[in-house]
Formats: sequence, C-alpha cells, structure tokens
Amino acid sequence: MPDVVAWRADVAVIVPNYNKKKTLRACLESVYAQTYPAAEVVVVDDVSTDGSLEIAREFPCAIVEPPRNQGPAGARNLGVDSTSAPLLFFVDSDTALAPDAVHNAVKAYRETPDAGMVQGIYDREPLYDDGPVERYRVLCEHYERGQTTATFLSCTLIPRHVFEEAGRLDERLRDGEDFEFGTRVPARYRLVVTTSVVTKADDEDKFWACLAERFVRSTTLPVIMVRARRLRDDGRVGFQLNMIGTGQHKRRKPPRISSASATATFLTLPLAFLSPWLLAVPAVTFGVFAWMNRRFLGFARRHRGTGFALWVTWMQLCFHTAFFLGACVGLLRVAYELGRRQGEPVRTGLAAAPPAGARE
Repeated sequence: MPDVVAWRADVAVIVPNYNKKKTLRACLESVYAQTYPAAEVVVVDDVSTDGSLEIAREFPCAIVEPPRNQGPAGARNLGVDSTSAPLLFFVDSDTALAPDAVHNAVKAYRETPDAGMVQGIYDREPLYDDGPVERYRVLCEHYERGQTTATFLSCTLIPRHVFEEAGRLDERLRDGEDFEFGTRVPARYRLVVTTSVVTKADDEDKFWACLAERFVRSTTLPVIMVRARRLRDDGRVGFQLNMIGTGQHKRRKPPRISSASATATFLTLPLAFLSPWLLAVPAVTFGVFAWMNRRFLGFARRHRGTGFALWVTWMQLCFHTAFFLGACVGLLRVAYELGRRQGEPVRTGLAAAPPAGARE
C-alpha cells in the first residue's frame, strides 16, 4: 500500500534562533523544501547580534523579535503564541531537516493512537563537518536519540493541545527545558521516537567548549528530576513509549554508572604515583565504563573504523566525567532553588481531549 499523507494546512514550524548565522539559511531552506509544506513558519530571533536576523528576512516567514533575550524556552513559547495551526513542529536553527521530515512526523502522529509527541533523530553526519569533536558529538546524538526516552525539540512535532495541557515550556530553565517538558505531559499520551524523522545538526566542534556545554547542561538535571518526581507521585504524568525503527523498546535510566566510572577513572589515576600496582584501580573503573558503553563504541567502530572508535572512547570518557561533575553541582542548585521556592514544577492543565478536527 503506498505511503500517502494528504497535505493539510495543519503544521506550524517554529524556529528559535540566537546567533546562528552559520546555519540559519540551511535550516530555513530545508523547512521550505519539505514535501509536506508548513501552513506557518515562524522564526523567533532571540536578540541575535551576529546578523542572522537579516538571513531570516530573506525568507517568507513571520519573524518575532522579543525585546530581550529569553532563552530557548521563552523563544519557543513566543513562537507558539504567534501561530494558530493545530500541530507544532519545532526546529533548531543549527539543524537542517531531511525533505520528508515533516511528512513522516505527521504520518507517525496520525497512525499512532494517543500520540502526544513525535520526535526525530540526528543524522549520523554533521551539517558542516568541522572536525573529530563534532563528528563524535553528532554521532553520539544520533545514537542516543534512538535509545533514550528523554524529550528533545530539535525536530519534533507536538499537537498544540498537548503543548498547552502540559503547561508549555518552563522559561525559568535555560537548558534542559525540552527534557523537563516531557516529564509534565499527561500519561495518557504516547511519545513516538522514530528514525524516519531526520535532521542534520551543526554541533560544538571545540574540545573544551564541548565539555563545558555538557557540564552546564548537567547542572540542570537534578532540578528536573526533583520536579518530575513531585509530579509523578499522582500517577498522571509521564509519556507512554512507542518507538519506531529504533531497536529500543524500554526506558533507560540516566547514565549514572557510566558517568561515575568515567569520573573514578580520572580520579584514581594519580594512585600510580604511589605504586604501579595501584593502576589496577583505574583499570577496573575504566573496564566498567567500557562495558557500559560497549554498544555505542562498537557502533562508532562500524561507522568510521577502529581509529575513530578509539577517539570516541576518549571523548566519551571525558564527556561522561563532565556530566557527572555537572550533576553533582546540580545537587547544590537543587538546594538553592528549593530554598528560594523556585523548585516547584509547572503544573499541567486540565484539558481532557484535543479540540475537534485536530487529528482527522
């Protein structure tokens, strides 16, 4: 039976942008090249200073210019407010969609009962190849997004009624706002993760900047987890899972063991100065780390060969250490925010069903 999805004016594409002059043109060109055209395209320029706003003005999209920088959550919320279509498709301005991305997202949404979100993955190759660090990051994102049930908004379709019912994005968060949003979606909805919705990404290509980014983002994780636990107590939030073509069909826990063993490897290396025999300690912790990451390391070897897999092993070791240290700092952040009564989660709405005509 042929794969046919009749076009309707039901999708609004929302592109938050902040200083992405390098990639914004490719992003918007990919949006306008979709086989399933968008009814509305909105670029929310979050007070860019690099001239990327001028690129957006070359396209027939609506442009929203807030008076101050609000971060990705505020920018996306503004984009939603500036559209009226029943389906919202979020696209990061440092990515470029495959031509059938929107089509496949709409198809998966229509074919999945109770779908509350259709989430795509990164392509294996970067949008612009700027070296081995970026190759690692993009391949890691490609792999992880097909394995995890965390929510991301880099190429994701959400029905408007679900977005509103979940309480929209939390503008208090500058990082992890998309992951936190997924913890508030009512439990009757399904998270659809599919390999048929693909985007190419331009990721960080500098070693220390890559680790710093991971560290900063990880400081948000404990805050999100505390909020999620408070909401989950009533049993009404938290996506059901429906993964298509990913090979993954159960929830994975956060990479606690992998990150702890990576950090322990670095921390115990100085023991070698006391006695060569004590090298056995970091050897054991590294062995645990390698075992926990064996599938991804094997995937990297099959993709680009043994040399690249060795580079990925080093990057994963550093990346997970940055994750662990950032999460530890995040525990202090939890105490601070709760002390200032800033840790309360956004409460979900009470709507029980989509508006008439949202799914037909």
